[in-house]
Amino acid sequence: MTALYVLVPLNLVLIGLYMQARVRDDHQRIRVIQPAAVIVSWLIAAAGLLEPDADRALIGVVLAGMGIAIIGDFLNIDMEDLRNVLRGLVIAVFAYMTYAIGLTALNGFHPQDAIVGAVLLVGYVVVNRLIWPGVEREMRVPILIYGFVLPFAVSRAASTFFGDHFSTAQALFLSLGTFSLWVGDVEFGLHLFRRRNPLMYGPILYAGGQLLIACSVWL
Repeated sequence: MTALYVLVPLNLVLIGLYMQARVRDDHQRIRVIQPAAVIVSWLIAAAGLLEPDADRALIGVVLAGMGIAIIGDFLNIDMEDLRNVLRGLVIAVFAYMTYAIGLTALNGFHPQDAIVGAVLLVGYVVVNRLIWPGVEREMRVPILIYGFVLPFAVSRAASTFFGDHFSTAQALFLSLGTFSLWVGDVEFGLHLFRRRNPLMYGPILYAGGQLLIACSVWL
C-alpha cells in the first residue's frame, strides 16, 4: 500500500505534464511523458502482487493489456499523422481486447450485459455516423473495428458489476477507466475526422483511465 502514496501522486503529475505537452504539441516531451505516465500505472498494478491477498488473475490481465498499450505509447507521438493513427489503432485493439477477454474469463457473461451492450451499440453507431464523412477510405475498416472493440471493452468492464468475482469498487474503477478511454478516443475521432478542436481532454482521459484500471487491483 505504501507504493500507492508515491506512485499515484507521481502519476497525476505526469498526467498534468502530458496534457500540457499535448496542448503545446511538444513532441519531445510527449515522447517521454506519454509512456512514462502509463508505465507508472503499470507499476501501480504490479505493486499489487506484493499484497498477500492480491487478485493475481486480475493483475495479470491489467499488466498484459496495459503492457501492450505502453508499446503504442512509445510509437504514437504525432497523432496528426494518419500512419501513426493506424498503427495506434492496431496496437490498441490488442490492448483493449486483452482487457475485455481477461475480464470476461474472470467474470463470465450475465443477462444485464444485453442492456449495457445495446446502449453502447447505439453509441457506436452514433459516433460512426458523425465521423464517417471525414474518414479516408483506407481508414474505414480499421475505424469500424476499433470503434467496436473499445465500447466492447467498456461493456465487459461494466459486466463486473453483475458477477461475484469483483467488488463494487473494482467494478466502478474498471468501468470508469475503460469508459474514460472510450470518451477520449471519441473526442479524438471527432477532432480528426469531423471538426478540429484546439483543446482536447483526451490525454487526461487516456492516462487517467489507465490509472483507474491500475488502481482497481487494490480495491
